[in-house]
Amino acid sequence: MSQNPFAGGGVWLWRDGAADLAAPLSPGILAGSHPLWAADAARLAPWREVVLGPEHGPAAGGWLVAEGAAGQVADAVLCVGRCASSLDVARAFAAAGLLPPFSSVLALSQTSGRGQMRRDWVSPPGNLYAALSWPADAGALGSAAPVVVGACLADGLYAKGFAARVKWPNDLLVDGAKVGGILLEERGGAVVAGIGINLSIAPDAALLRREHAVPAAALDAFGEVPGAVTLWAELVKSGQTCYLQCVAVSGARELSRFLEGRLAWMGREVHVRENDADGFRARIVGLTEDGGLRLRRGDQCPGQDLTLHSGSISLL
Repeated sequence: MSQNPFAGGGVWLWRDGAADLAAPLSPGILAGSHPLWAADAARLAPWREVVLGPEHGPAAGGWLVAEGAAGQVADAVLCVGRCASSLDVARAFAAAGLLPPFSSVLALSQTSGRGQMRRDWVSPPGNLYAALSWPADAGALGSAAPVVVGACLADGLYAKGFAARVKWPNDLLVDGAKVGGILLEERGGAVVAGIGINLSIAPDAALLRREHAVPAAALDAFGEVPGAVTLWAELVKSGQTCYLQCVAVSGARELSRFLEGRLAWMGREVHVRENDADGFRARIVGLTEDGGLRLRRGDQCPGQDLTLHSGSISLL
């Protein structure tokens, strides 16, 4: 197998794209799509052209590598034009051995973005649509991966001044409003986390599903947002550090305590729904080591907590 050209990190633009994966992308397209991308196009310049041969499979063709200081990142950020989904592009690259852990695909926009339960994810230019390669050999963290990814992202946003929390199992909230979501997919031994964050545009309330638990909002309503690439590269860097810290305490109570510290609605009463059942009322009391949500109903003793591994919750 040929050497992975993305192994050295950096920010890359897929200049040529591929008809079956993503539209071409250039600094001009980047700058003209939205002010948040325009800010990054200026920070990342100048650009160096790299042409990858057919031995690089789906990534073959012309790329542009950022030479500016903002582009000097340890884990490759592969920026692509409009595509069906950043997850689809990442899957193709991962299958070809081109997406090591913590490398990522960042899409300008998506035509078929997807969230939990295969719901559509509205994806106009101006927000963040990423697919992050996640370590497949996560060991004890494997079953808790959705919550770990969310907690690490919330931790990174918190460090940037946003009061982020994880609404179990995979939504990102700031001040009680949903600003992002996470979808983990495993295929062929590769784990990829699809991550959408509303940076400047939130979906209209009429587009939300009828039973949505919280309102949607954009991150820039709560503070200054740097360029999309800049913010994403910072979140990946802090997320990798967070992941390694979680690995160090996996299997111990310290992991649950850290994850609970980033969990929304701790101690609050919520309405719980499992599958199509009518649901019930319970209080969130914590997390299990495998990422399950610990719940306590009013008539239960502490030793009789329920554990929810799939379902939905909403505040009463």
